[in-house]
Amino acid sequence: MSANAAVGVTLLPPELISLAATFEDTYRREYPGLVAVATALTGDFRDGEDAVQDTMVKAFARWSDVGRLERPGAWCHRVLLNVCRGRWRRKRTEERFWSRRRREEPSMPEPSADVVLFWTLVRDLPSRPRMSVTLHFAGERTMADIASILGVPEGTVRSDIARARVVITDALEGRS
Repeated sequence: MSANAAVGVTLLPPELISLAATFEDTYRREYPGLVAVATALTGDFRDGEDAVQDTMVKAFARWSDVGRLERPGAWCHRVLLNVCRGRWRRKRTEERFWSRRRREEPSMPEPSADVVLFWTLVRDLPSRPRMSVTLHFAGERTMADIASILGVPEGTVRSDIARARVVITDALEGRS
């Protein structure tokens, strides 16, 4: 067993050594420009480096053909543009997917000071009238629905809401 085999080094045949050296020269020469282009296109240095690495892996895998080109760096730039375009497409598809999955929550404007005061006063009412007023005004329930929910006669609900209106009106007039 040779020393190289013991440390896990694989020696390339002579014809591949020249190809590998040429690839390495191209890699070193083109890498900074490729990273600059990829970073500009992706907007992120790390994403740019990843795109360049993908490009150079493709170049190395096809180096027997790419290495014969007059300008292998130009081929690498073209592949890089395609890699970035593919990433944009995947990102756009992913954004569309997540936007469809996201539910639009209805938004409402902030309540006015009068509304806040009204509900503050409602919270100060005794339990049953507070629930009756809340179900009627916030829950938009009918008197019959409220009576059913609270388990009381409909007349009691009407009475509770009428008394609550008096208490709230008096409190609002007292603050004016």
